[in-house]
Amino acid sequence: MGTRTGILGRLGALFGRQTLSAADLARMTGQYHSPISELPISVTDLALRLAGQSDPQQLLRQTGEWLIERAAVECVVIYLHEPAANRLAKPLCFGAQLPDLPATVKLGYSLYGEVGMGRKAYYIEIISREKRLTPLPPNIQSAYLLPLLYENNLLGVLGLYAARPTALSEPARAAIDRVAALIGATLSTAYRLNESQQAIGRFSRFQRLAQDLTARLSSDELLRNIVEAARETLDAQMSILLDVNFESGELRPIAWAGIDHATAQLIRSRLKEDLKGLVAWARLPARTPDMRADQRTSLATQAIAAGMVSELAVPVLYYDELYGILAVETNTYRNFTDEEVDLLQALAAHAGIALRNARLFEELEERNSELQKANAALEISRQQAENARAAAVQADRLKTEFINNMSHELRTPLNAVINFTRLVADGHAGAVTDQQRNYLAYVHDGGQHLLGLINDILDLAKIEAGKMELRREPTPLEPLLKGVLSTLIGLTKDKGIALHREFDESLPSLNIDGRRIRQVLLNLISNAAKFTAEGSITLRAVQQGGQVIFSVRDTGVGIKPEDLPKVFEEFKQIDNALQQTASGSGLGMPISRRFVQLHGGDMWIESQLGVGTTVSFSLPIL
Repeated sequence: MGTRTGILGRLGALFGRQTLSAADLARMTGQYHSPISELPISVTDLALRLAGQSDPQQLLRQTGEWLIERAAVECVVIYLHEPAANRLAKPLCFGAQLPDLPATVKLGYSLYGEVGMGRKAYYIEIISREKRLTPLPPNIQSAYLLPLLYENNLLGVLGLYAARPTALSEPARAAIDRVAALIGATLSTAYRLNESQQAIGRFSRFQRLAQDLTARLSSDELLRNIVEAARETLDAQMSILLDVNFESGELRPIAWAGIDHATAQLIRSRLKEDLKGLVAWARLPARTPDMRADQRTSLATQAIAAGMVSELAVPVLYYDELYGILAVETNTYRNFTDEEVDLLQALAAHAGIALRNARLFEELEERNSELQKANAALEISRQQAENARAAAVQADRLKTEFINNMSHELRTPLNAVINFTRLVADGHAGAVTDQQRNYLAYVHDGGQHLLGLINDILDLAKIEAGKMELRREPTPLEPLLKGVLSTLIGLTKDKGIALHREFDESLPSLNIDGRRIRQVLLNLISNAAKFTAEGSITLRAVQQGGQVIFSVRDTGVGIKPEDLPKVFEEFKQIDNALQQTASGSGLGMPISRRFVQLHGGDMWIESQLGVGTTVSFSLPIL
């Protein structure tokens, strides 16, 4: 098992390249010469044959022919996995032909579907005892079905049918397992290369089509070009552009491609009533892999009748003005990717500009002078947008520099001030009077407060910049909670506040950054201690389903209902009776909530003025 993992790891290390060279594959697989005399399988031989092959169909064809030649089996079947449809499809058959082989197999059904669903190999020693595997070549005694995987992603299912028992003996199956691992790795590489090439091709087409759109000024011609560009860019079977009438709430087709005029006129919608109507109302893109099962597409019966299955719709906007809804549809299952959504949105943005320009052009005959002013305003807006973009880039760079400078230029000398103040106060630099000691204590406390504020700002900046990294490790909760509770005892020892704990040793360990979660708990209990003059504070932790809920409950001054939303806003202070004696930076709660959310949990607060406050957060059990 360790050897098999090693070859997959080396294959994965080469995925940054466009192709795997013969030398690469030979080096990685040289150790897999089969020691089986009955099965002369050499993974190196197959690796050399597949080296540089980027076409998945050709890759599988060469693999199937090689297995027929070298594995002493009568028939090889390869199904490919289609994730969008949750099925196996496009079977390839080598050797003895199976004319009745199903074109598609749903995962979980039939032996091929079960192997794909379970991702485990299945060996049939005596084929006559297994009635679920049909059709079969003549004179077959045994069969071996195994999944084609890469990084636990299902790529397909491989089936081998043998007339001789030795062809699928245990050593032979072990060799075939290694072949399947190589097929999965090389097939994944070919898929990734094709995806990259397709993305490059789509982007090139998009650039050409976008330039063509901006050159069109005739409305009728422009509308036709928009829908044709959308269909071509997304490789869809149909595209349609709908106009929005906000007074009546209707969406009506004004241009289409891939369907006839009669069908297009029947594809109508209303605001909020189906997927296109929701896109028009929210002005946000939406997609569905199956219109027939999506409740948002209840009015898309005509598109479904035309054979369409999947849909992606985006708003056509020019700044805040909605010009229409652009949709593409396919006649096969398709999970539109985020990249395809962005691509259609970019095309819609160009279409919005083009439609705006066309409208302005048509008004030129009546108001030529006004059009010139509008074009000037458009250019100014474009320049302002470019300036704003440049300013945003500059601001982001300055923000990063500021974080680095603050880290080195402020914290280092401030730590020195705090440390030397402590040394002087402890008498290491000579005798210190009581008054001097008090002043030094003020300096030390102020420095600690300032250092905490700087650390909070740095943490917040790192979180917002996406540079905060958690150091997760399995962490038992009881020692963590007991340590926090001991700190709470120190914070409340002079107040006479009762402390309660509600947690036990049965709490599971969590895969968390213990230092950050401890920081969150310390912030919550310090807040509770600040704003509680009498009564009690309770630290609680309980497992609920797949998560652990932590809470700190106090009997303090509480928070007004209108002030609750401010608790998680940066630099916000809540007015209360203890405000002058219990101040802060306004960053503790927002940062604590961000830390919890980075762990996959959430934080919330409940409070009643004059009664007390409970702050809770959840952490998932992974």
